[in-house]
Amino acid sequence: MPDVTFNLWTLILGAVAGLAGVLGSRYGHKLVMGAVSGAVAAVVLTFARGYF
Repeated sequence: MPDVTFNLWTLILGAVAGLAGVLGSRYGHKLVMGAVSGAVAAVVLTFARGYF
């Protein structure tokens, strides 16, 4: 049976990007603002990963 591993950083990144998407969708066009907010959060956290 193959081993299953979880990358904790991927889970954190997905959770924060999802939360940012939900909060960002409150303004303007909901779908577009949610997608943009989630993408920006994912990019920022990807760069911030080097500092942690």
